Order: sequence, then C-alpha cells, then structure tokens
Amino acid sequence: MKRLFAALLLAASGAGLSACGFQPVYAPVDGKFAEGGLIEIDTISGRPGHMLRQALLQELALGVPGLTESVVLSVRLDDDLTRLAFQPDGAASRSSVLATGVYTLQGETVSVTGAVDVETGFLVPDSPYGDIAAQTSASDRAMRLLAKRIADDIRLQFAAK
Repeated sequence: MKRLFAALLLAASGAGLSACGFQPVYAPVDGKFAEGGLIEIDTISGRPGHMLRQALLQELALGVPGLTESVVLSVRLDDDLTRLAFQPDGAASRSSVLATGVYTLQGETVSVTGAVDVETGFLVPDSPYGDIAAQTSASDRAMRLLAKRIADDIRLQFAAK
C-alpha cells in the first residue's frame, strides 16, 4: 500500500527523476558556470581546483572595493603532497600539502597578477583509508586558505592604487 501511494504521489506531481533538477557537481550550467557580481572565475582543473574555485566564489562574493568593471580571474594551481617525517619502519608519520596559486585578474582597464602559496600539515593515521581522508582534508583546508590569501592579495593591490 505504501509503495502504491508513493508511486501515485510521484506520478501526480509530474516530476520524474529527470526533472528533479539534479546537476553533477563538476558540470557547467549551459556551458558556463553560474556567476554573480563583477568577478568571473575561470574553471580550475581537478578536485583541488574545484575546491579552490568554490572557495574563491565565497571569498569574492562581496566583491573588491574599487573594482567597477567586469573582470575574469584565472588561477593556475600547483599542489604537492610531501612526506616530512618517517617512522622507524619507513612509514610516513607527518605529511604536508603545499599549494601555489598564480593568478591573473584581467579586465578592460584592469590587470592584476600575483602568486600566493600555502602549506598545511597533518599527521598520517595508521590505516590506509585514514591517510586518504587526511590528505583530502588537508587539501581542502589548503584550498580554502589559498582562496582567502588570493582574495586578500587582490584587495590589497586595489587598495594600493
């Protein structure tokens, strides 16, 4: 009875699975990512790039004081995992994610460039899956911190003008 009621409810609403509005996380909307404000942020490849782009969208959502024209922010991301300390058996015990973002903010009359780097460390857990989760978490933290530093650097460059 419950299944029949659920099927009737779904059919009556006129919404099938294809009309639910689901969109893949990394997929563009109509060929272009949704934007807001004066700053358009180009796509950055890979999972860390996606996390950096999302963090930049949040950091720059309020805009940049002194920016009055539409601009495009392009970021070249380079991230690397380094094993820092090792246990007597050769297993890593401490690791670090080093990320560098070289950015260009380009508009009709605006051209701002810069480079920012961050490093986040983490203790390596004993389990292999724990290591993967720790790497992912450290990478996400690095991308949020990198986005904040890029936004701060852009604001500082506009304040100096």
